[in-house]
Formats: sequence, structure tokens, C-alpha cells
Amino acid sequence: MVATMQDEALKALISDLGEGIVIDAELLEGCSVAAHDLDDMDAVQAAEVAAHVFTTLFETKVSEQTGESAEPEEGEWSGVVNGFRFVIERDGDGDLVVDFSDAPSGTTGDAGG
Repeated sequence: MVATMQDEALKALISDLGEGIVIDAELLEGCSVAAHDLDDMDAVQAAEVAAHVFTTLFETKVSEQTGESAEPEEGEWSGVVNGFRFVIERDGDGDLVVDFSDAPSGTTGDAGG
């Protein structure tokens, strides 16, 4: 029961604060991927960055991270961290931002279908 309450609290936190997080050198401090490597990262490195941001901002241990796609030419990467979907992409100012969402991983199609 406690885990469920913690899960719900984390979902609420991500719903409130999980979008438009600018990935800067300060946020990356201690990450295995350096700021100057972001533009050329692969899907695995993108998952590392997302997991680091997730741990840093939400103070939650990461038990699962998967990089699903990497499109450096388009400036877009995606995957899953602890069951939460992440997308890293460039914003209008040219900054890399990460968005987390409570979208189930491993499902195709929508539930309304």
C-alpha cells in the first residue's frame, strides 16, 4: 500500500514538473554523458541522461532505463525511465529539453481503441 501511495505521488510530481526541463551543464553534473556529447548521443546515452535528470529532480532511484530511439540529425531521442516515457528534443531556443510522461511502455495503440 505504501508503494502505491509513493507511485501516485511520483506520478503527480511528474505530471506537474516533468515537462520542459532544460538539460544544462549544471543539471548534468555527475552524469556519465558530458554536455558537449549531447548532440551526438545514441539511444543508450539518452537513457543515461534521462535517468540522471530523473534521479536528480525527482529524488527517485532508477531501476529501469531504456533508450528506444535516437535521431541526432533531428535532435530527438526517446525511451523509458522507471516506466515513465521520456523525450529529449531541441526547443525553440536551441536548448535540449526533456519531457517525462506517465505513458505505459511496451504498449501499442491507445486504450480507447
